[in-house]
Amino acid sequence: MILADVSTSAWVGSAAVGVASIVVILVLTRVIHTVTRPFGFQDYAVSIITRLVGAGVLAIALIIIFSLLEIRVGPLLGALGITGILLAMALQPVLGNLVAAVLLHTRRPVRRGDQISSNGQWGTVIDINSRAVVVQTFDGEIVHVPNLKVLDEPLLNQTADEFRRTVLPFQVAYDTDLRHAQRSLVRAIKAVDALGDGFPADVLVTGFGDSGVDLVARFWHPSEELSARHAISEVAITIRETLAAEHIAIPFPQRVVHMRPAPTETGIDDRSDVRP
Repeated sequence: MILADVSTSAWVGSAAVGVASIVVILVLTRVIHTVTRPFGFQDYAVSIITRLVGAGVLAIALIIIFSLLEIRVGPLLGALGITGILLAMALQPVLGNLVAAVLLHTRRPVRRGDQISSNGQWGTVIDINSRAVVVQTFDGEIVHVPNLKVLDEPLLNQTADEFRRTVLPFQVAYDTDLRHAQRSLVRAIKAVDALGDGFPADVLVTGFGDSGVDLVARFWHPSEELSARHAISEVAITIRETLAAEHIAIPFPQRVVHMRPAPTETGIDDRSDVRP
């Protein structure tokens, strides 16, 4: 249809639909910002949601406007559909990471400041953008882990809780009074300042090694990596000092070697056994 033949009322109606769609987009944008603010969504994630909603409202408005102007939308929609499929195939990795970013913000498995292990990378999350989770390793390196890989692979968030537990193995000599050693070590470990107040600590016998009795110390400490390393170091020092104060030996690796005398050689030509 030629646009010059469109009635004035159709033009007025189309203009009204366009203005109404802009007003609806502005209202929905304000509503989305208000609703997402308590959940701590990052600005770019809110921007993605508002753009998607705005695109949907504009698409509906355009369909109504084309209908009022009596424009055939069938061929146009067909062309747009083919173009959209080609673009979606070409931009599949980008769109996949974009959708994964929205899912990460919606499901909240990690947040900025969390210390995580994912895809062989271990460090602190400093950003979650539309393409990747940005991690700063404990050596100061910056690593970008694609959002899709974070969702597809196992994800360890070690700071999801304020405290976590460590199991520290060690050995004592076989002639040790194990019950006395347990009581002394538990009392000393619980007194370490770097551990969480009120959290339990225990020492368990786990087996018998080649050089001594195997034990483990289990204790809770802050989850943050620097604090965790300091706490583990303090507990290890405390165990060593307590064993030394109680005159309990930590065995060195040792092997027992049994020596056998070499067999005597017997001659095959023994004349004493030969008869004439």
